[in-house]
Amino acid sequence: MRESIDHLLRTGGGVAAREQCLQVVSRCAFDDEVRRGHLVAIFPRAYARPWDVDQVDVRRRAALVSVGGEAALSHLTGLGMWELPAPAPAPLHVTAYNPRHPRGVPGELVVHRTLLPLDARTIDGLAVVRPEVAAVMSWPLLCGSDQRAPLLEGNRRRLLSPARAAALAEKMVYLKGIKQLRELLGLLLAGCESELELWGYTDVFNVPGLDDAQRQTVLRVGNRNYRIDVGYEAEKLAVELDGRAYHASPQQWERDIARDLALATIGWQTVRLSHHRLTHDVEGCRRDVLAVRAARRLLAS
Repeated sequence: MRESIDHLLRTGGGVAAREQCLQVVSRCAFDDEVRRGHLVAIFPRAYARPWDVDQVDVRRRAALVSVGGEAALSHLTGLGMWELPAPAPAPLHVTAYNPRHPRGVPGELVVHRTLLPLDARTIDGLAVVRPEVAAVMSWPLLCGSDQRAPLLEGNRRRLLSPARAAALAEKMVYLKGIKQLRELLGLLLAGCESELELWGYTDVFNVPGLDDAQRQTVLRVGNRNYRIDVGYEAEKLAVELDGRAYHASPQQWERDIARDLALATIGWQTVRLSHHRLTHDVEGCRRDVLAVRAARRLLAS
């Protein structure tokens, strides 16, 4: 009897539905296993051996088994599966289309219904919603920079498409904070890739004389492409927003110097603004860039 259940659990990644167990053992034998504590219900109808119930992957599988039907890990759980920033610990989230058992468990399992067939992907043998869906649907569950982090990280890693996320957000009329989400996606589509670039776009370069910049312009030097944060093509002026995370090491300084020299060979001057200046001296940053633009125009005349 136990061998039959063990085989079933092995083939199911440590989890088996109650109805599956009853196909290999009698109801009396199954109830005896549960009564003795040899089988434990992680979630309704989803059983595992007691020594496996705290394993993260087993609990994820149990969530899908418990909900049944066409279901996929979603929301914050989906973000975690795509290795995107998500708070932990958190209840497991499952989105289900035509679920058989759409009942959650308070504090442990949240079940979301959808009227549309799921467009899921498989990660480690588990169905997971697309990263755009996980990020958009997680928006009202987070706040502040935690809301933006999954979209920024997914965009930076080219894991998700801002255009696809924006198309999904257009349908989410009643999603809490939808206006702010759409504004963020608009900035991502404009080329912003970090919190610092968002700050520059919305709070530094959003004034007359600076708001005509091109975002994330790609310049080719020889056989290499260089992407610049903020570009003014008429003056051939590149403004780089140097965040602490990516420009702090000596190796990165050397790469920045080599990059600036390469751009200089095609006539582009680079101005670098530090994280500290951008966040503590906005007016000074504006004055400096405006002054350099004016000087470049004067030299070109």
